[in-house]
Amino acid sequence: MRILGARVRAYRKARGLSQKDLAKNICTQATISLIEKRNKIPSMQILLKLCSRLGIQLNDVIVETDDQAVQIFREVGYAVRTAQYRNAESRLDRVKLRSLKENDEIKAYYYYRGQLQLMNHDNPDEAIFNFGMLLNEFNNRSKDIYSLMSRLGLGLAYAKKGEFDKAELFVNQAVRDLDEFDSDSPDLVQDQVSSYLQAAKFFQEIGKDGRTLSLAKKAIKLSEQNNSLFLLEDIYQTMALSQLKLDDGKNAQQNMYIAYALALVSKNQRLAESITNNVAKYQIPPLAL
Repeated sequence: MRILGARVRAYRKARGLSQKDLAKNICTQATISLIEKRNKIPSMQILLKLCSRLGIQLNDVIVETDDQAVQIFREVGYAVRTAQYRNAESRLDRVKLRSLKENDEIKAYYYYRGQLQLMNHDNPDEAIFNFGMLLNEFNNRSKDIYSLMSRLGLGLAYAKKGEFDKAELFVNQAVRDLDEFDSDSPDLVQDQVSSYLQAAKFFQEIGKDGRTLSLAKKAIKLSEQNNSLFLLEDIYQTMALSQLKLDDGKNAQQNMYIAYALALVSKNQRLAESITNNVAKYQIPPLAL
């Protein structure tokens, strides 16, 4: 099951209740916030009491997770996170925007459509249109994951157009939101790690390697906290390349070989070849045993 947080919020507001009013003697206000903003399902006992106070039935705010749109977006998200962009687009093409009713589904559609315009078609203008639709249609300062990633996407799209001042503005906004974001599921952790890495590579592109290292370290810390190896090989190589530019050969050497080992573990042949090429290009010596 999944809860429709936006619908809970609509019922609450229609009855003139604050989050505190709805939560009174049932749960904490923070629980209501998690329901409405993150679609976080509390215990069934709490959920039934909240529905009773709102005067609604459980099925008014709960849907089965085998809903077709939900399943497609789950598959699209996995394909994007694993860089299977053609696969992601073929699945997203099965979704009709006009058929979507829930805000989170509409946000997901616009975000993934924008991201795939960048990844599959190198079309920053269409990407900007889709990211902008998401941010304009909903609260422009919302800090949910799709809004956050869309601000980052806008920055990367403007960078592709060579508008680096505008790009940096959006990337900085996204990074500030990333630092405050609380990932409460493995998928969200991966999205947050991926966003840190994309931001780190942007700053590497514009020659701000100190910022690259700071963001890469945040991604590594988040991964360690969640026992995740997702993208670590790419993160360590990104760090190493910036350390080379900053004349920190010792740490660059260590991180490049950590990246290579992780690429072998994750069977990421493409990145392993990239690391091998960079080791030769920068004449990085083997680590001493």
